[in-house]
Amino acid sequence: MTFLLIALGLLLTLLMAAATVATMVSNAETERRMVETADLDQPPGVPVFARLDERLVRLPWGQRLVALLAGAGLPTWSPSLFLSGSCAAAVAAGLVVLPLFGWATAALAVLIVAVGARRWLDRRRTQRVDRFVAQLPELARLLANGASAGLAVRRSLEMAAEEMTEPAASEVAQIGAEMAVGRSLQDALASLTERLPSRELSVLVQTLAIQGRSGGELVTALAGIGQTLEERRRLRREVVTSTMGAQFSGYTVIFLAFGAVALMNAFSPGVVDEMITNFAGQVVLLVATGLFTIGYLLVRRLSRVEV
Repeated sequence: MTFLLIALGLLLTLLMAAATVATMVSNAETERRMVETADLDQPPGVPVFARLDERLVRLPWGQRLVALLAGAGLPTWSPSLFLSGSCAAAVAAGLVVLPLFGWATAALAVLIVAVGARRWLDRRRTQRVDRFVAQLPELARLLANGASAGLAVRRSLEMAAEEMTEPAASEVAQIGAEMAVGRSLQDALASLTERLPSRELSVLVQTLAIQGRSGGELVTALAGIGQTLEERRRLRREVVTSTMGAQFSGYTVIFLAFGAVALMNAFSPGVVDEMITNFAGQVVLLVATGLFTIGYLLVRRLSRVEV
């Protein structure tokens, strides 16, 4: 009986505590709204990264970074925050490696993290471009059906965005949204090709732009493009399958280069630092770096097939 009373008392205390917390949260939310309503004349606070983003987008490389993030499917990411995070990760990697392997390997770790962040974004965008290109034949068919039904290009794009899956749905919907606020079709399509650069998309964009300016048989053109894009998609798939081994060999060459430096420092800590300060060591490092670079470029060149 005593145990039940204690348990009941604890339960009542917990319920009262929960009610108190809920009341405090509700009061805080109400007070926040009242403060926001009362301070209408004061400009809202702008985060630090938002101000940095405004300055960054004015630079050409900043605009390319914004397009890269959007093409990678990360349009809401702050470019300045991404740069800050990448730099912080690179510095942290260098500080971790420095006491273990020396300055040379620490600098190499910083370079690997910095380049790896950019390569990660490029890889995400490449995968998203490949998925979008695979959807282009369906997009061309939907636009052709809309044109044959007498719909305008904007309305056809909106219907295609509703019918298709990602990433085409969001990209096509963005084109329609840009046109809804007064942007021309050509400018909206130019932004799309900047976010997702590919030859197949350029063909479709140029066809829509030309037909929008000069008119013509849009249905016939889109139907022909849809069939051509489908054939190119199959050819690209065969090419990627055939060259996968050669591409893996190119990455293996780079891995061997970095692995050799790490093993040298592991067996003899600081040996790379000594080689950098010695003329003979500098010559050896330059020759080895040149050979690895040439090997990687040759493998990449042999495995590159233009479709």
